[in-house]
Amino acid sequence: AIFESMRSHEEAKAGRYSAEGEARANDILANARAIEGRILAEVDKKAAGRLARVRDEEYEARKQALDEVVADKLVEKEAATRGVSAEALLKAEVDGKVRKPEKSEIETLYTLNKDRGGGRSLAEVAPQIERQMLAQRQAERRTAFYDELKKKVTVRGSLPQPRTALSIPADAPSLGPQDAKVTIVEFLDYQCLYCHRVQGVVDEILGRYAGKVRFVHRDFPLDMHPQAAVASRAAHCAGEQGRFWEYHKNLLTVPGDMSEQDLKTRAASLRLETGKFEGCLASDRYAQRGQETLDYGLQLGITGTPTFFINGRRLVGVRPIEDFRAAIEAELAAAP
Repeated sequence: AIFESMRSHEEAKAGRYSAEGEARANDILANARAIEGRILAEVDKKAAGRLARVRDEEYEARKQALDEVVADKLVEKEAATRGVSAEALLKAEVDGKVRKPEKSEIETLYTLNKDRGGGRSLAEVAPQIERQMLAQRQAERRTAFYDELKKKVTVRGSLPQPRTALSIPADAPSLGPQDAKVTIVEFLDYQCLYCHRVQGVVDEILGRYAGKVRFVHRDFPLDMHPQAAVASRAAHCAGEQGRFWEYHKNLLTVPGDMSEQDLKTRAASLRLETGKFEGCLASDRYAQRGQETLDYGLQLGITGTPTFFINGRRLVGVRPIEDFRAAIEAELAAAP
């Protein structure tokens, strides 16, 4: 009986220790999971922009592949209708309708780009110029031919495009109604030549969809452009006098080095109050805002300008107006 009692006591004590050990193990495991969860949340937050960019790149690759498949099917259908092969059809409709570059055209292009020729003569580079011009014309004609074929049929099918959730500050410069069904946000660098080139497309879009879209400007000065940040500040200084958009467009359409004197000259040409503008430009009151906008753009995965978001749908670079119209029309037609 004594031994039985001692054994029972030892078993009870072992069970208590076992339960305590299990509880401690569970606590350690729970803490490890909590730490892992916090770390993963931090990782996801840090990688969010890059992951969004990867998703957009995947979409662009799939969309391009879809366009190519549709084009091939349309060519096959048209070729069958005409009783010819697809190769023969493309040769007749593309190669057969492209005019070869004239000698004068080659000479003109050579003259315009002579500084980039590395000292080579016209005779040396003429064949290369001719091939490049011909290839470009063939590509343009091929695209036009595909568009002609698309008009003959109803093409159904699309890929869902990833969307990026954007936060727009209340004081961000904008045009159009605040409650517009479509919001276009542009991240821009004033010294970016591509931003200058796309401005014509932006103007056309704003004119065509006046009252239907809201257009928002966000600064994204790249490190490679030393005057981009100060140009952004200058535009906001002009905004203090109610002339942000006039100054904004001036920066994108009027040549200049965007030095401090150039920025002041632009202000004078727009009849801004000189003392007020120069005082603002000399201050740093827009420096912090510019850095915050840049940091936010980086979080979104932006690596270059111009970058547009149409209701969160990303468009990067100098894109044809058709790309903007397709996205805008789709958004306008979507259910509220």
